[in-house]
Amino acid sequence: MLYLTVEVRHNPAHMTSPPYKMLMNWCSANNIPLVTGWMLYVYNEDPVRAVLTVIDLDEQGEWIRDENGVPVTHEVTYTCASLPPLQGYVSRGSSTLA
Repeated sequence: MLYLTVEVRHNPAHMTSPPYKMLMNWCSANNIPLVTGWMLYVYNEDPVRAVLTVIDLDEQGEWIRDENGVPVTHEVTYTCASLPPLQGYVSRGSSTLA
C-alpha cells in the first residue's frame, strides 16, 4: 500500500521545513540519495519499499529533459528499515501531510 509520495525539492530554501528535514534524515538513514531524485514513493510493505525516480544527467552533470522540458528519469528501488516519519503527499510547493 502506498504510504508516502514526495515531489523532491531541489531549491535549498524549500528544504528547511521541519517535516522535510525529518524526511531527508530518514532518507539518509536508509541510504536513499533524495537530492538525486524527482519523485519518491514509499510503500507500507514488509519490508518497507521505497522507489526513487532518479533524474538522468548528461556528460556535464545537467538534467536531461524531454521535448516538453520534463526531466528524464529512471527508477531505483530501496529496502528500508522503517516507515518514514511522514505520511501522505509532499509537493514541491507545499504539503498535505497526514
